[in-house]
Amino acid sequence: MMKRMKLFTLILALMMVVSSLAGCGGTTPEPSASASASVTASASTEASTEASTEAASEPATVSTEILPLRYYMPGGATPQADIVNEAISAKMQADGLNIEFKPSYIPWDQWVNKINIALSSGEEFELLHIMEDYITTSMYTSQGGLTKLDDLINQYTPQMWDLFDDVLWQSAKVGKDTMTVPAFWRDNSGDMEGAITYSVTRFKEYGLEIPKTLDEMVETNATLQKKQEAETGIKAYMYEHSLSRCPVALHRAYDTWPFYASQDGIYKVTQDAKASLFFESEEFKKDCEFMNESYKRGLIHPDILNLPADTINANKVAGDTLMNLMTGGGDVMDEETGKTIVNDFDKFFMEDSKPFLMNLPLLNSNAIPSTAKHPEVGLEFLYWMFSSKENQDLVLYGIKDVTWTPVGENEYTRIKDENNTPLYAFDMWMIEYVPNHRFDSLRTTSKEDDQDYISNIRESQTVKSPVIGFNFNSEPVSVELANMMAEYTTSMLPIKLGVIAYEGNFDKALDKMKSAGSDKVIAEYQNQLTAYLANK
Repeated sequence: MMKRMKLFTLILALMMVVSSLAGCGGTTPEPSASASASVTASASTEASTEASTEAASEPATVSTEILPLRYYMPGGATPQADIVNEAISAKMQADGLNIEFKPSYIPWDQWVNKINIALSSGEEFELLHIMEDYITTSMYTSQGGLTKLDDLINQYTPQMWDLFDDVLWQSAKVGKDTMTVPAFWRDNSGDMEGAITYSVTRFKEYGLEIPKTLDEMVETNATLQKKQEAETGIKAYMYEHSLSRCPVALHRAYDTWPFYASQDGIYKVTQDAKASLFFESEEFKKDCEFMNESYKRGLIHPDILNLPADTINANKVAGDTLMNLMTGGGDVMDEETGKTIVNDFDKFFMEDSKPFLMNLPLLNSNAIPSTAKHPEVGLEFLYWMFSSKENQDLVLYGIKDVTWTPVGENEYTRIKDENNTPLYAFDMWMIEYVPNHRFDSLRTTSKEDDQDYISNIRESQTVKSPVIGFNFNSEPVSVELANMMAEYTTSMLPIKLGVIAYEGNFDKALDKMKSAGSDKVIAEYQNQLTAYLANK
């Protein structure tokens, strides 16, 4: 109970940081009316008659009791999610797993609070999605929120060890213990960290060129905003994937690149393994100056600190944004054909001849909460899905020819309702195993981008950060970290987002961070990193 109360204290402080974040990917729409009886029949028929043609795990559950798999994840269900969930359950049971698939969708703005309450109160569920830019695996672990997995994997799903390379499994550890299962939804060898996204359609329409400097980026965003507002009547703003996340896209333009900047905006580690607080760095100052100039030019939403996450995400999905730091942009409708052009937003990198830094190969994962009475259920489900493309298709796209149609072996097309909403969709960034990946047949991405999704096409340019596999155990400084994160939200975040200028405000904010215990936190971080590298 003491650790659960500490978890409550620390995550309560972190809620202030992440309450207005937009998340790791697009959220799915809320459910509409229930699906038809014909769809139900089709789901039942397919689930009961189709047998897996690929390897699946041997069931380790000896009881005939059907055990629930309550999977807590952010977002919302699509219209026919219940029907597909039944089909997933039926397929698992036909394959010998006595499991009922029961995903629980939690609205983005309630995510941190809901999970905090569930863990601190002992609520029973079997699978938890983890986003390292919200609450890290090591933070959940240090507060007793997760179950150690090494022995469980060895007992129930030993073949799972072969599905991921050593770098991913290393990143799934806290200390010597495996605490989570990678969500290998794309090859994240460093290139995603540092991307700037933009609307290909609008850039072509307005005759814009890819900016080569940060000053050019400000000017291009200003032009884009003016022309887009004249065309659509909507004033668009620069979208940030996460308000607290360091804007690595800007960092590539600095002479000191490459260096690691943590997802939460707190830590910086250079290639010689020297750790410091990122907000004390010259790079942070440059970030703030860029953001402040953008804010003064009206390119950042005037109420960015208070804008609801749902509003930010809705603008992103509609494509009503400028150039964006990290992911951004949504579908654009082709007026002539009436079809949706998927992935209209493409990406580019500042100074793309510079190295690409592999620092966080594991951004998303799935863990077994410490409150699970049957921890094996989550592992068995994950291995069942990862080990079969047919099973992954069912989870991600739903029922073949009902909610999606295959296009060859490696593409798919979603079936949508009259409102152009997919009948079923599961956010692949939460759980996909990329060797079984299918591409959307309506995508507009290049062959190079497609290859980059499933592999590292910049391997010769990729360098590894010393933080790979290192997970900071915050328990020794949990009080200081909680106080520091709360102060960061109040004092540093407005500067980081450009709402107030760096000059004249930073020194006072830094004094408050030090009073909260920031020096003690970074000293502990450096000690642990040094020890990790010495024993690696």
